[in-house]
Amino acid sequence: MSSLDSITPAEPARQDQAIAVPTGAGSASLSTEVSFRRARSAAKRQTLRDVGLRVASVIALVSIWWLLSLFFPPSLVPKPWDTFAEVGVIVTSGNFFTEMGATLRRVLVGFGLAMIVSIPLGIFMGTLRSLESFFEPPVILGLTMPGLIWAVLAIMFFGLNETSAYAAVAVTIAPMLAISIWQGTKSIDKDLIDMSKVFHASAWSKVVDVILPQLISHILAAIRYGLGLAWKVVVVVEMFGFSNGVGYQVVRGFNVFSMKAVLAWTITFLVVMIVIEFGLIGWLERSVTRWRPRVEAWRR
Repeated sequence: MSSLDSITPAEPARQDQAIAVPTGAGSASLSTEVSFRRARSAAKRQTLRDVGLRVASVIALVSIWWLLSLFFPPSLVPKPWDTFAEVGVIVTSGNFFTEMGATLRRVLVGFGLAMIVSIPLGIFMGTLRSLESFFEPPVILGLTMPGLIWAVLAIMFFGLNETSAYAAVAVTIAPMLAISIWQGTKSIDKDLIDMSKVFHASAWSKVVDVILPQLISHILAAIRYGLGLAWKVVVVVEMFGFSNGVGYQVVRGFNVFSMKAVLAWTITFLVVMIVIEFGLIGWLERSVTRWRPRVEAWRR
């Protein structure tokens, strides 16, 4: 009996231990699922909060506009709803797509030409000291040249045609893009470059697999700044004598002193820019930086 008494209490203990293992694993899985749901819910709340703040910002601007319209005549500051009605007329009449299409084409072609030149130039300047010394003066001089002067020079050289618009946009934004890529290339992790040398990576592999992934943030920033500047330059070029485009329509409204028409075309212009910024560029940034962990501990 003594031997049976000594063995019997040990059996439930073993059973408890066997049962405790899956219970612990299940609770860990449940805790992970709960944490995931909480994180997803927090992300949704943050997204809604951001959207709400942006909408509130727009409402605040429109409210300020409305307050100003109370102190100035409609010929200087028209009512917001009257201007929005003019925007609706522009969109429904079909002029919006024709004029905005012409402006978008000039912006995208000039911007594409600038990117084709600026990305390799910036990488070469950041990796080769001799090319940095050679190209630095013209890049800095091109950066300090006002876009209006480039627009005038392009029109005088090429005439009032599409080539002058493409050239003015490309020459104006290329130095800024090149500087952004150049400084980004100089700040990449040198250890990764040394590692690529150890593994005898080719020059093409170093650029594609080592340098470009580290330049994504700089390239995206350059795209934002470049597109913003390209819009300004192409509108100036169109104001000089083109027969279509948003700049032409703005000048047309100015010639008849219609502030409502000028503001209406400006609003359509800004809406397209916002769609490109938050739609196209935002989606591109999320897609190409999905692999990168987000560290926002210092942001509140």
